Amino acid sequence: MAKFILYLPYSEFIDKYIHKALGAIPIGFRDIGFDSQIIVGKMESEEYRHLGIKIHETNNLDSKYVVTDNRKMHIIPRLLNFLNFNELIAVFKILREEKPDIIIAFNNSTLTGPIMLIYTLYCKIFKVKSRRILKLDNDGSELLHMKKLRKKLIYLYYVGLSFVFQRIITETSCGYQIFMDTPRIKNRLRVVPNSVSNDFLKRYDEVNKQKNIITVSRITPDKGLDILIRAFASIVKTNPNWTLEIIGEVSDSNYYKELLQLINEIGISEKVKFLGLLTRKQLIEKYRNSSIFCLASRHESFAISRLEAISLGMYVITTTAGCAKDFSQYGAYIVPIEDIKALERVIRDGVKFFESGKPNTTNNKKIPSYSDLASIISDVNF
Repeated sequence: MAKFILYLPYSEFIDKYIHKALGAIPIGFRDIGFDSQIIVGKMESEEYRHLGIKIHETNNLDSKYVVTDNRKMHIIPRLLNFLNFNELIAVFKILREEKPDIIIAFNNSTLTGPIMLIYTLYCKIFKVKSRRILKLDNDGSELLHMKKLRKKLIYLYYVGLSFVFQRIITETSCGYQIFMDTPRIKNRLRVVPNSVSNDFLKRYDEVNKQKNIITVSRITPDKGLDILIRAFASIVKTNPNWTLEIIGEVSDSNYYKELLQLINEIGISEKVKFLGLLTRKQLIEKYRNSSIFCLASRHESFAISRLEAISLGMYVITTTAGCAKDFSQYGAYIVPIEDIKALERVIRDGVKFFESGKPNTTNNKKIPSYSDLASIISDVNF
């Protein structure tokens, strides 16, 4: 049986990762017949332990070693990361014993390069066939705003990684565009989007859609909820039976208070609901029973909620944030960031569409599952 390993440096693996790329990639490889394994810092999800995926724990977590704010260099954490020989020895030992046919490593650790360099040399010496793939943990968009010297150093870092990884995976076509001018990286780079977990791809019975607009996001200024509320305020004047429901945790309490004040000032407090966090089952039912999904973000990464909404038959509207153009193939409607008038116009079109009673045929293209993506990655010509 072919063997696959996903390496998540310094990670504390929690339940919600099961349904994201962090945990769903090994599930995809398991589903296509691989002996699927994962290397983490600490496995905190009991559910994941029962999925038939072999778990390796290094007991090294990210509190000291991984930089979460990429706007600054953070020399000391990066140096501690790079010199963590306990992690290096533990991961190399696992790779040497398991000899995976395919290994995917996330790049949120500067130690990933040295580990893979040592393992590459080991494979050459002992003639071990092991395909090494790097998974970028963002689309590279922060590079566009960096100072020239730092940007050049990071490009050189990726060029160095391209010598030990045969492939580099980016989530979006926008990520691909950023690295196009560097031939060494470009030749290794492949676009493999994130997907949704199998729960969202099941066949469900048809339901009657409610007259509502939902968004799924953390409550923070980056998500543009103030813009969405202002656009909705114009819609509800002529469509009083429609409501707006905001699903997600409050990450910025001051912004949440501002939103409540805005809703009261506009006079639509009875039409806007904050539902907080929902269980997975509740979220699926909310997608299924709702008509329009709208993401008004100012900044985004991949925004998996867009794919979740599409997979369950919603009419999806999004700003251009997070390489939204990649979602147009599924019928998503795209508007400029912070353009309230454009957002209002497209929402109004969606409301008219559902008021007409026509079936939603905007997103008939099939979303690939994680097992589909695993099949693509496992192809020797990938």
